[in-house]
Amino acid sequence: MEKVNVCIVGTGWTGTNHFNGYKAISEKATVAAVVAHSDASKMKAETWGVPKIYRSFDEALRDDEIDAFNLCTPHYLHAEQLLACLQAGKHVLGETPACLTIEECRALRIAMFEYPNQKAATGHICRSWPTFAHAKEVVSDGNLGDLFYLSSNYAHKADPDEYPSRLTWGRSPRAQMRLGIAYHSVDLLRWIAGDIEEVSGDYTEHARLAILKFRNGAMGKVFTSASVVRPYIMSLSVYGHGGTIVCWWEEEMLQGYLHKSAEWDPERLTTTPLHGRGSPEWAYEMENFVDSILEDTPLACPLSEGIATVETCLAVEGAMTHNTKVKVGT
Repeated sequence: MEKVNVCIVGTGWTGTNHFNGYKAISEKATVAAVVAHSDASKMKAETWGVPKIYRSFDEALRDDEIDAFNLCTPHYLHAEQLLACLQAGKHVLGETPACLTIEECRALRIAMFEYPNQKAATGHICRSWPTFAHAKEVVSDGNLGDLFYLSSNYAHKADPDEYPSRLTWGRSPRAQMRLGIAYHSVDLLRWIAGDIEEVSGDYTEHARLAILKFRNGAMGKVFTSASVVRPYIMSLSVYGHGGTIVCWWEEEMLQGYLHKSAEWDPERLTTTPLHGRGSPEWAYEMENFVDSILEDTPLACPLSEGIATVETCLAVEGAMTHNTKVKVGT
């Protein structure tokens, strides 16, 4: 295979960003088809100049010319569509979250075992943000020493004019976990520090807080709120015995600082423009997925990782519901 033929399912805010990501790597991939259920979605796909527009996901699955699917659909559809793609012999990149229930987690793990030749990924886009990727590299190289604390804030009062498709994200009651889409913060911390073994948490109408205990002994915290009066933020702080990383939004740029002493003399990390507004991470995510198919290179976020993040968030939901500590995966 010299080039990957991709079918994008869904043409909303996320689907549009994914399309532009593939467009940036046209030498490696072609958006050969789109599944557009509504007339408005079909009209949008036509402006993209896509050769094939299907009105049915099942019909697209039967197209032998499609190598891979890119799922940009409401949360409650993710698990069943991921399973259908794997069963049809297609590679698949599914948007976050990978699924919604522990039963779906188990079904997807079984499918990954049954269909090992297909590439299956979860679109945790923060793993493709240059600033966070630089932070991950610094930690992996041992420049912070042993980690003992991490945190991430996901605070965002979404503008319905900018994110009109957000009204479909949580249509199913099963999608109404208290952390909401702060699963992005949970995944970011897992990516940096490894698996989480135990969680607890608390919440009010306007603020939710998850406390995380990592297998390596580090502690972590995730804060989320949709009631904030401030610009969008998704932050990262990582504390180790040999240094500290702080990643924070300043105006419309994600800045990262590596501190190696108590003096203000930080090393600057790679910067990233504001998410979704001309930022480069979509092309990086799509290229990683396509390269895994063409060259068998590692995925930035394998489906197994997406599932593990869901399992962690489900544990947080249980901890908040019952006001107790919960072991992840139980």
